[in-house]
Amino acid sequence: MKKTNILMSSLVVIALLIVGCSDDDDSNCTQDLTGELSNSETAFAHKWVLAEIVSEKEIDLTDDSEDNPNTNLFEQYGACEKDAFYNFNSDRSYTFEQGVTASNCSNKQTSTGTWKLTNNTLLTLVSFCNMRVINIEINTDDTSFFIEDNFNVTDVKGNRINSNITFTYNKVAI
Repeated sequence: MKKTNILMSSLVVIALLIVGCSDDDDSNCTQDLTGELSNSETAFAHKWVLAEIVSEKEIDLTDDSEDNPNTNLFEQYGACEKDAFYNFNSDRSYTFEQGVTASNCSNKQTSTGTWKLTNNTLLTLVSFCNMRVINIEINTDDTSFFIEDNFNVTDVKGNRINSNITFTYNKVAI
């Protein structure tokens, strides 16, 4: 359960699964992103599947009665937690889904909004009246992008470990 909570918390931050505006406060709501896509945005407009979650520090998330910390957090998760993807569309809309395509997932998550990519390094997401600008790195052949952030992760023993964690998303070929 702890590993599900850790992944969900991390993905919530990354996917902007936050609710911000109430119905009576529409004037403070961040407007959706609009406009034609640049050439780099057109190349980026694809489905991107979560492929890796790597921690700078070794962390044991598995409740398997063994002390086996690992920097590869992705391999410590089940199919539902690993089942995560972004779909960036050419009309500037995006969808983030987690646990939707794997079998028997009880905690399915979906977030929608609009997106913009600036200089191939800043990904702006607008969702639920909130805007988040995320530093990303795209590899040289445009097949993967990486998001790195610092998180407090609770291991299987209840210890809180502060570590930089990198999420890798791979482009799905059309």
